[in-house]
Amino acid sequence: MNSNDLYKKVCSLPNSYENRDLEEYLLALYALVEKHQEREMTDELFIELFSQAFISESAIFREDWLLYENPPHNNGLYRKFTNPTIKDCLPKLNTAKPNAAGVNFTLEVLRFQISELHKMRDKQLKNESRYFGIDSETGHRWYNFDPFTILECGVSCMIDNSENEDEDIAINWATLGELLEDGRIYE
Repeated sequence: MNSNDLYKKVCSLPNSYENRDLEEYLLALYALVEKHQEREMTDELFIELFSQAFISESAIFREDWLLYENPPHNNGLYRKFTNPTIKDCLPKLNTAKPNAAGVNFTLEVLRFQISELHKMRDKQLKNESRYFGIDSETGHRWYNFDPFTILECGVSCMIDNSENEDEDIAINWATLGELLEDGRIYE
């Protein structure tokens, strides 16, 4: 699948699903990633996860996720966290599993974004002009606050940063987290 194909699929989601609160959507996506993490990531699974999160049950928010103050960086096994308390609430990375690094990165992105939205719920998210960009309590910029917009902007960012839109995207578990982070910050 190339980025234009992915863009068309993401833009067709409103034809099949109702938009959902972004925190609830990300919690549902979190539960789906945990459920399917042993599977090999394919183009079909990639779209299935985004689609099913509109109708799936949400995971339960964990208070220790509020410790997340920075988005994770996708540099595999060598990620460094500046806040030592974060390490205590992260799952141990199992390098024997081929999907482990990408799944863990995506789960970290989800925990970070869910935490940010949770903290902003009765504050910044009430701002009617939030789609022009707001800073979270931890100082991170957000431009998109619903599933349709974060997905569409994430793919748009991929397209704008690709050298060849017709070239197939290397879809893997980390691509899911990267798309969500791109969607958070892309105008």
